Amino acid sequence: MSGNIRRRRDSLGYPGSNHAQSGAVFVTLCTQIRQHFFGEIEDGQMILSLAGHVAVECWQSIPNRFPIVDTDAFVVMPDHLHGILFTEVTNDEAPLTTAGGIIRWFRASVHAAFVRGVRDSQLPPYDGRVWQRNFDDEIIRSEEHLTRLQRYIEVDPGRWWERSET
Repeated sequence: MSGNIRRRRDSLGYPGSNHAQSGAVFVTLCTQIRQHFFGEIEDGQMILSLAGHVAVECWQSIPNRFPIVDTDAFVVMPDHLHGILFTEVTNDEAPLTTAGGIIRWFRASVHAAFVRGVRDSQLPPYDGRVWQRNFDDEIIRSEEHLTRLQRYIEVDPGRWWERSET
């Protein structure tokens, strides 16, 4: 099995970076087979479904679960979510809080709410899984990079038609 190195989601996977340091990361999570669980875009605005409100609530509760993490700009789209996380890591906390761990908790929280919602007939049944297996992440390395990503998140609902018409 030597030579077969599997990338773990605990690490952000950027060579030469210490991901247990303080900093910021931009994440994108997509629903399984890009199902529109979270709402719809109308006139360039995201109209959240009940499931979309669940995703927002879970995202906003990340700092409660992980006190060294702050959330920044984020947007819930019909079939995905973009967000920025800031971490302030001390040596005691470094091994406990990774982007992978935070995202695992977030996805599990949304999934558990989906299960409860379907069981209580508040959410429609869904086939399979809520989330795609992996997620995309990008370390934010400068103030300009941060500003560009914040702007991307802000305008994403208004650009939905560009993707949906192709």
